[in-house]
Amino acid sequence: MMARRIGGTALIGLAFALVRCAPMPPGPMDGAVEDASDARATPSDTVSPVDSGVETDGAVMDTGIAPMDTGVAEDAMTPSDTGVSADTSTTPDVMSGDGGANRSAGCGRPSSGALGTFVARSIMVGGMMRDYYVRLPMGYDPNRAYPIVYQFHGCSTAAARQDNNVPLHNASGTNAIIVRGRAAGNCWEAAVMGPDIPYIDAMIADNERSVCVDTRRRFANGYSSGAFMTHRLGCLRGSLFRGVGSIAGGQSGSMCTGNVAAMLIHDTGDSTVNVSASISARDNHVMRNGCNAMAARTPVMPMPCESYAGCMPGLPVVWCQTTGQNHGRQDGLAAPAFWNFFNSLPSR
Repeated sequence: MMARRIGGTALIGLAFALVRCAPMPPGPMDGAVEDASDARATPSDTVSPVDSGVETDGAVMDTGIAPMDTGVAEDAMTPSDTGVSADTSTTPDVMSGDGGANRSAGCGRPSSGALGTFVARSIMVGGMMRDYYVRLPMGYDPNRAYPIVYQFHGCSTAAARQDNNVPLHNASGTNAIIVRGRAAGNCWEAAVMGPDIPYIDAMIADNERSVCVDTRRRFANGYSSGAFMTHRLGCLRGSLFRGVGSIAGGQSGSMCTGNVAAMLIHDTGDSTVNVSASISARDNHVMRNGCNAMAARTPVMPMPCESYAGCMPGLPVVWCQTTGQNHGRQDGLAAPAFWNFFNSLPSR
């Protein structure tokens, strides 16, 4: 198996509360089976018929107490600490004409592996071999700097738990690179000094050395446990991500670096993660992005989404409160909503 050894990320700060789900009842959620080969394609281009998009974990992930914000000062990392370039260059992209995008180191390198499907890549992080999954769009052009979306799954006991994700690629088509991370455990662990934050830093650095990315159009989205991790990244790595999208979770914390545009989806009847978790994250983004929390929100498509007024330019906050979906992934709403939201954001 091909592997790249990634140097340890300089991390400053204290360990924080873990965002976990309790172990779920046995049985696959996604129906996807991994192949043992080095470039493993997973059958994740369509939603598996046995994957309902609902976590079967009966534990309540949020009881109204913020699992990420403990009142302890968080690690206010700078971009140089993450191992990912801050990409401050303003050199125009004259090769593809994509508006002077900041180009990743992978631009100009021919693609390896199949297009239009998720292909596994391996990295060594903290003495562990970890996989992540990259979907290059059909017709991928190594000289075009693409927007990129990093996805973070909900809790799952399935071997291919990375597939417990919104099928965003169905909406983005040929216009974005999609990357799915896979937690060390069934759920993501948000502690700075845990196994998953260093893995995510290493995944981003490793991936963007191989593929052509517009580093000013880097996004993240997640479901449930992955939603908590998404907001965590929007705080700790806010200078690296342009925007985030979440379904059914979580608080983003304090002592954040950078600001991100945000779209949050949560059902009022969610019995696994209380809607208060997303409300807390929403209010955090509203405050950080200078929005007017008291002004009337503007309905935006798709229904029932609403946009906050007065946000700083390029940093909208959109709230989508649904009913009757419980802890469902809401693929039909989330996939096009997230992509349209991300695609509408100008580069920064």
